[in-house]
Amino acid sequence: MADFQLIQGMLADCAVDIAVNRAYTHQVAWEVDEGRTDRKTLHAKAAIAKLAASEASGRVIDRCLQIFGGRGYDRSYPVERLYRELRVDRIWEGTSEIQRLIIAGELVKRGTGVLHMPSSV
Repeated sequence: MADFQLIQGMLADCAVDIAVNRAYTHQVAWEVDEGRTDRKTLHAKAAIAKLAASEASGRVIDRCLQIFGGRGYDRSYPVERLYRELRVDRIWEGTSEIQRLIIAGELVKRGTGVLHMPSSV
């Protein structure tokens, strides 16, 4: 029973990572569509969304691989392919370190205002 509860906990953590990052990505996309936020701030927010989602996807696939155990490395299971592809995608799409530099640069130049959510006013 404890093993099943551990798996349930890992699945719940995966769901939280996915939901939170999806919501923030949609928020940034909405801000882009609204056109009220300056481009530098949007660039930093897009970098935040990309970094957070990339890091979360790594956590999610790691948990999935752990759930499958040794079979997670077997090429007959989709989780193995996802694990390989995700790692390559994180490199191709811009490393997390680059996203961190973009975010830090904006925080140093403009302060934490880059993190503020838009108001309805």
